[in-house]
Amino acid sequence: MNIRRMTWVVLVLVTLSTPLALAVETFLRKLMFPPEFEEVRMYLRPALEFPVWSLLSLVLLTTVAGIRGQQRRVDKRMAARPEEEQTQHYRDKEIFDSLVLFTSLPQIPAILATFCFMLGASIVPVAVNMAAATVGVFILGVRGLRNADQSRAA
Repeated sequence: MNIRRMTWVVLVLVTLSTPLALAVETFLRKLMFPPEFEEVRMYLRPALEFPVWSLLSLVLLTTVAGIRGQQRRVDKRMAARPEEEQTQHYRDKEIFDSLVLFTSLPQIPAILATFCFMLGASIVPVAVNMAAATVGVFILGVRGLRNADQSRAA
């Protein structure tokens, strides 16, 4: 298992998920919703600005939680394995599983921001949330790679 290659593939896929969700949502909204819905969106826009900007704090919290939880999960899962499974192969598997789990956390607020865009939020705070989530995903990915490299060196 080449953990570096798999990590970068996961990072790219997780990073693309939010912009892809925004594009699909916009396409489906234009296709399926009545034209009057744009008036509703304009009406709701001012009320959604603060909540969408507030989601940035959730991106930060989920990134910090991911950083703190990623290595703990690997250590806990490896400790629970039988002695014969205490190998680098299983550690790489646990690191990769942890990476997939924790890189998804910063994406949750960005997906919520995308949902708010559907309801009328401005694109600016939504895009900022997406950018912050992308940074969070890459921080978690690099951290996971560093953990993998440190476990090999030990």
